[in-house]
Amino acid sequence: MRFRVFHRTRYVYRAAVRDSYNEVRLRPVTDDKSRLEFFLLNVKPPARLQHFRDNWLNYVHYFDIPEPHKDLIIESQSTINTTNPYKDGKPLGVRFEALKTETDEMVSPFLGTSRYVEVTPEVWRLGIDIRNDSNDVFETAEAVMHHIFREWTYAPSSTTASTHMNEVLEKKQGVCQDFTHLMIGVCRSLGIPARYISGYLYNGPDSHLRGAQASHAWCEVHIPGKGWFGLDPTNDTLADERHIKIATGRDYQDAAPVSGHFDGPPGATAALQVELEVRRLDA
Repeated sequence: MRFRVFHRTRYVYRAAVRDSYNEVRLRPVTDDKSRLEFFLLNVKPPARLQHFRDNWLNYVHYFDIPEPHKDLIIESQSTINTTNPYKDGKPLGVRFEALKTETDEMVSPFLGTSRYVEVTPEVWRLGIDIRNDSNDVFETAEAVMHHIFREWTYAPSSTTASTHMNEVLEKKQGVCQDFTHLMIGVCRSLGIPARYISGYLYNGPDSHLRGAQASHAWCEVHIPGKGWFGLDPTNDTLADERHIKIATGRDYQDAAPVSGHFDGPPGATAALQVELEVRRLDA
């Protein structure tokens, strides 16, 4: 599928702020499943954009705005071609024993506790119950996805960007970020490497997918000998060509689309406005 994406993030401050530093992860990934054709990033007030690759190989733009300002707008435009990672079928047939022989050093950071994910006895017990008698890694990860979709309530505005997985586990409600954190925690508790993906989701005219109106999140699990495969617990679906990947991390902290800080007087909080359009070009 071929898409055009327009994404605008606007911060309106109650009072003028200064020395604003921001990191932006909005450039879609180019890999064997996705090809970026065009990308443009604009910032207002104007700022010099620089970039680097972070620990997870995300493309990160960053900029400073030292002068006082009461408004910050970050706009990105991109054109992307995607293919279905599951066109050759699901990566079934890999047994849990294979996880014990995994030696890829890029996989090990996605096995333990991170900022918003904690591997606890409680989440391990949940994982054991979901796994039941399965010894297939991907089949188990799929079962975790199905369970979260079935047992947790999708409730917009019920959580914030800083909500921890443990709170989601207790309250049994949340949004895509929360369901992704929970799935990551359950998978890691079972020894399945799992990572957080931020991106966009195309919701076609005949689709009824949750989370397509803003930046989306889903989980990828590592299947030894086969690679990383995405699952979307918010929609109980495999992450296919409708999912446009932007950034990867241990959890939201590593893959947040926009993050930063500023100096300002007391009470100089920001109101956030987000506008997103994902349009299919080859329909």
